[in-house]
Amino acid sequence: MEKELILMYARQSRYTPADWHSTMHSHYFTEVLLVTEGVGELQLTDRAIPLRPGTGVVVNPYVLHTEHSSKKSPLAYLVFGVDRMRLADLQAAELDVVSFRDDHHTLRPLLDFMVQEYADRATDSAIVLNHMVTAVMTVIARDRWQMLPADSAQVPRDAQMLKDYLDAHFKEHLTLADLAFILHLDKFHLIKIFRESFGDTPMNYVLTRRLAESMTLLRTTDYAIGQIAEIAGFESQSYFNQVFKAKINVSPSLYRRLAHASAHALQET
Repeated sequence: MEKELILMYARQSRYTPADWHSTMHSHYFTEVLLVTEGVGELQLTDRAIPLRPGTGVVVNPYVLHTEHSSKKSPLAYLVFGVDRMRLADLQAAELDVVSFRDDHHTLRPLLDFMVQEYADRATDSAIVLNHMVTAVMTVIARDRWQMLPADSAQVPRDAQMLKDYLDAHFKEHLTLADLAFILHLDKFHLIKIFRESFGDTPMNYVLTRRLAESMTLLRTTDYAIGQIAEIAGFESQSYFNQVFKAKINVSPSLYRRLAHASAHALQET
């Protein structure tokens, strides 16, 4: 990494039923959390990662995720956002999320310091925090992963404009021709800049957002499968079932049963 990393924020988060909304979301920067108390899980579009005290997770930019907490053992964690980098494995393969352990309590005091420094906003705190986050990420990554540049400022305006539109309209019927017409851009240009910026095609990103929405609805509502398919933007229930099983490896109905069982087990913990 040639550039110093930029800290976006550092804070402590704690589960409270009133203000904890477990909805799938992503960030244009990398997010890192370290669990300090409680039990929960990090939900991705294709799997869930258990969260226990000492568990750390690095979520790369534009990866859809959310957190679920046990009510009996509420989740609490230290979290910070860091711009200008993403993690890859040592062969530079793409990663969405990596998890690590802080069993020797090396990182906890460093993150505690970052959270306090960010809250105090003392003189030259930005300089201190940017050096700190660079050191913390180096400790997390060394010997296991490598930090690659991912400067959000380098995302072309057209690519960001397309992503913003897809995020707002992914439930609607969309084609590349529609997007090119609406955004006044060539469809091949759209495919190229989106893939270069976000590592995916526009239409596959739409599919990912629809799947994430359907998974949320399967976990949190008692809507019929056909209703969920329609709400999430799939053209038919049969197509929804086909795509869901191909991408998630289980049927929507089985996913719902497993999610409810997991949620019940989490609450019993």
